[in-house]
Amino acid sequence: MKFTIQKNKIESVVEFLSSYIDSADSFMPFRCLYFKINSDYLTITAQSATISAKKQLKVDEDIIRLEEVGKTLINASILKNIIKKFNNYVTFKSNENTIDIYEGTTKFTLTKIDSNQYPQIDFNDQENRTEVDAHNLEKVINNASIAASVSNDKLNALVYKCINVSSDGDSNIRFVSTDSYRLSTESIKVSKPVELNLTIDAKNLKKIVTKDADKKVFMFFNSSKFGISYTDTIVQTLTTNLNYLDVWNLFTFDVSRTIKIERQEFLKLINKALFYSSEKSRRLQFTFSSNEAKVIYEVPEIGIGEAQTSNYTLEGPELEIDLDFQYIKDAISVLDNGLINIYISKREDRLLLISENNQFNKQLVTPLRRI
Repeated sequence: MKFTIQKNKIESVVEFLSSYIDSADSFMPFRCLYFKINSDYLTITAQSATISAKKQLKVDEDIIRLEEVGKTLINASILKNIIKKFNNYVTFKSNENTIDIYEGTTKFTLTKIDSNQYPQIDFNDQENRTEVDAHNLEKVINNASIAASVSNDKLNALVYKCINVSSDGDSNIRFVSTDSYRLSTESIKVSKPVELNLTIDAKNLKKIVTKDADKKVFMFFNSSKFGISYTDTIVQTLTTNLNYLDVWNLFTFDVSRTIKIERQEFLKLINKALFYSSEKSRRLQFTFSSNEAKVIYEVPEIGIGEAQTSNYTLEGPELEIDLDFQYIKDAISVLDNGLINIYISKREDRLLLISENNQFNKQLVTPLRRI
């Protein structure tokens, strides 16, 4: 194998694909990028046990000049550092036991890794293919993922670290996550009706859409994978075999009170009371009366913060309720700007937050038990 490629092009591709590699993976080939070139395309692949990505670049004798077809594996971390040393064009040459990477008198020789060890990936992106706006997809995934657990506690159920992606045969796909204390869900419109019910690791799903994606991308899926494709690029993640929780009944409850408040006003109220960052002290004490909303934040042996606002309305009797400040701030932060409706259940065991400017984004938060 021997080819020459523009430095800027290979550098951006290596940078992109490296985000899908675990440099500490115990399986050495998964620390590497897989190069394969023929007379038509240079294909570079990255993968781990659960996520994979591919860039396919046309051999055009301008950006890429081919001298000999072939394939090879190169450690991604090492290659990222090497590429930075060059200026204009980089040549890759595979020898019997080594790989030369050079430009002019600047040359690096790496020990060859057996490319036959590299698992071959099915990058078929034609199954259940539908077009979607990339920015909206990224936004919906990020918004829905805030309730997924990031805990490394082995007792924490794996399903809480996942996002459920589902549709019952219409043109909207709903994403939902929960860590059992809160729930976040939002849906996105797609180009045609689809039917799916997949449970996917939240960390992987958040890597699906990247900044270099086209404005419109194709989303595809089957029972074992979910991904997107666009110009020269495919990114896909494996699904899990976990059955997701039945969460939809959580949205059905008798409402005892409704609070209406501007999103920025609510965030400002919370931030005014917060004065100290502590994982152990995350309780906000709210009091909602007919003419004032008050919040108190107390850190034992440190101090107390207090803030009030009258710029809101309360429908129903007065309310005293405690909330985890991180959970409520996360929920508010992913809602659209404008007026927020907060529905409190009759049992005061859940709050449903919905922005009037986006009814598809719904946030559920469980209050803390009062001490």
